[in-house]
Amino acid sequence: MRWLLWITRKEFSMNTILIADPEPACRRQIRQHIVGRPGFRVVGECGTPNETVRCVNTFEPDVLFLDIQLGGDRAFDLIRQADHLPKIIFTGCCESHALQAFDHEALDYLLKPYGAARLDAALQKVTGKPAVDVMSGNAAASVGYRKHLFVEDGGHLRRIAANDIRYLKAAGDYTVVYTDCGEFLSSSGIGCIERKMDPALFIRVHRSFIVNMERVDSCYRDIGKLYLVMENGQEISVGKHYLNHIKSLIL
Repeated sequence: MRWLLWITRKEFSMNTILIADPEPACRRQIRQHIVGRPGFRVVGECGTPNETVRCVNTFEPDVLFLDIQLGGDRAFDLIRQADHLPKIIFTGCCESHALQAFDHEALDYLLKPYGAARLDAALQKVTGKPAVDVMSGNAAASVGYRKHLFVEDGGHLRRIAANDIRYLKAAGDYTVVYTDCGEFLSSSGIGCIERKMDPALFIRVHRSFIVNMERVDSCYRDIGKLYLVMENGQEISVGKHYLNHIKSLIL
């Protein structure tokens, strides 16, 4: 595979974080945990829904720690009111909210009370550092992930090899799966599909795209944006909040 990364390390700024929680003690715990950790900077705190939307638009944080209590029954829809979409780490006191959080493409869900180790695990997800080097070829990285999946094809399900998937693109509540043998529409959201894919091969590079890194031919930067060029010539823009996923591949 050929890699042309026409970017410099200084172009990757540290991850900015906004903390939204109605409880000052919880905001303080997260802030104190993050302070001093390299690569992260807290840009603000919020205690109400309106304040949260306003700060998200003003500061455009990379990550939002959002407590479920803040928006009541509409907590999961709160961020849709903002013009800017950060990665979201939901926090809450109830385990039942976890599945809802991931259905809304949460980066993580922290169940209160959480300790330092759990916060560190969430921050590791922010940086996009895989547990195993995606370029190492270590077979252990794929343990627990299926080599074949099924996609809807007309009135039946068609088996496809995971390696044959080039990339996936969000289409509202659905996902288009682009493969060597055609395009297929999945009724699952891209966040749900992401959790089923081997992170050693499939990397989220945009809110709407997951790519098979074995199918990436090169990268280039143009007018401040980074693009991936797939083997078939398709170009995919890397989202601002997903740059670290590519940064981790630079030698």
